[in-house]
Amino acid sequence: MSVRYAFILAFLALPAFAGPPTTCGATDDYGKALCAYQRRNFAEAEAGFRAIVDRGAAEATTLHAMYFLARTEMKRGRFDEAATLFVRIYGLDTSFYEAWNCDFLLGECRKATGKD
Repeated sequence: MSVRYAFILAFLALPAFAGPPTTCGATDDYGKALCAYQRRNFAEAEAGFRAIVDRGAAEATTLHAMYFLARTEMKRGRFDEAATLFVRIYGLDTSFYEAWNCDFLLGECRKATGKD
């Protein structure tokens, strides 16, 4: 019996020893912010994504950063701020908004703030 329990405990501990997400080797600003998000370091992720969004470059990375900034705001309980970002994404690129399921996430923000 003890071997069985040891095996179960070892199996449950595996995720604790998992390597960092594959994006964590990236050296660009977006990759660093995404790594922080995946590691649940939301303060660092927010700063990184916000810096990219604030630059306002007309490129796909900016839209992705805006999406993950909104997701980060949701993780931090800032649903009004996240909702504003999802609406902004809709205004910038409706096809991205639809493909990345932003409508569902906007709905979750509205529920969290009692607006649904």
